Amino acid sequence: MVAILPIIFLLVVLIAFLAWRSHQRTVQMWNEVARELGLGFQVGSGISRPVLTGAIGGLPVHIDTYVQRSGNNSTTYTRYRVTYPHLGFELQLKRQGAFAAITKLFGAQDVEIGDSLFDETFVVKTNNPNRLRALLTPSVRTGLLRLVASYSGVVISDDNITFSKTGFESNRDRLKSTIQRLAATARLLSSPDAGVSDDMVVDREQGLLDDVAGRIRERIEAEPDDVDQRIFEVETLAAAGREAAAAERLAELEQIAPADPDVVGWREALQTQRVSHDNTVDVDTLATDLFGGDDLSFETRAKFNTTYADAPIRWQGRVENVDRGQLTITVATVNNDLYGNTEISVVVENPSGRTRNEGETVTVSGTLETIDPLLRNLFVADATLS
Repeated sequence: MVAILPIIFLLVVLIAFLAWRSHQRTVQMWNEVARELGLGFQVGSGISRPVLTGAIGGLPVHIDTYVQRSGNNSTTYTRYRVTYPHLGFELQLKRQGAFAAITKLFGAQDVEIGDSLFDETFVVKTNNPNRLRALLTPSVRTGLLRLVASYSGVVISDDNITFSKTGFESNRDRLKSTIQRLAATARLLSSPDAGVSDDMVVDREQGLLDDVAGRIRERIEAEPDDVDQRIFEVETLAAAGREAAAAERLAELEQIAPADPDVVGWREALQTQRVSHDNTVDVDTLATDLFGGDDLSFETRAKFNTTYADAPIRWQGRVENVDRGQLTITVATVNNDLYGNTEISVVVENPSGRTRNEGETVTVSGTLETIDPLLRNLFVADATLS
């Protein structure tokens, strides 16, 4: 027994040394990321953890760690915060979970803005609903929906966005990507006109994809590090069927935010081979399969390519919008685990030349060409209406 004690002591010392070395490597990595992003780096001695401060895109950022204790247990979290000028009213906005949905049934405060997709996704508390509705333009709502899908624990307040992740972040790409993504979305809140514009979101929803892709490229050339704008561009090009261009733009984005969930996911989705199908698709089956779960946009896109591409359809729906010869027709509503009740639409060229009225019921036939998962749009080729 006595002979074993020195071995145990050496093992304890070795384990402590290896933990210290691992800690030092992580601290050094934080320092390197700080230099890459032009942030300040602060760290104490021994096993102290670093703090990064500075600005990205003109907005103050702060990355640190904290420990949360519960009884004899403790958990370390890495915390990211991006601050922007106060919005002028109180706000707390975060993703709606199952518990939040239950509390709403019993009268818990939750402000709704009139956009069913947004209202089903977020729990919103504010003292000024009218000013909040004015802030949440189509472009801001789209950016927030995209952010909360990939970073579900994010909290948006009246002067900052915060996100906490379990553990002392030891992955360089995740550390860099997370703060870049939060900063890009914070920029939408602090200066909505500087990011993706409202007319781009509306035109993309109405199927004017090539036009929108050209306009967002102009914005990106002026603000090359804006992650939100770049993701919007990749999504738009993919929805337009321009996969080679989408892959090229994604490669540029990987240099800025290589570990962002959307970047990683779109990399895989764009490599998914398209398989043509010739069996007629039932609209409710497709809607539930593609939009009824908690799949993210890139996952939905990959599933569409392998399961529904080029399939013939004959669906009945309601004309929701008529613009520039394009029709948007709502064909299904599905309950989504992430977004709540979601309307599914098809976008077609008006094939007959006859004026269609909003609210009119039509039957659309054709083949499924491509998909815009975030906006829940399916694009139909060779469409006929009756």
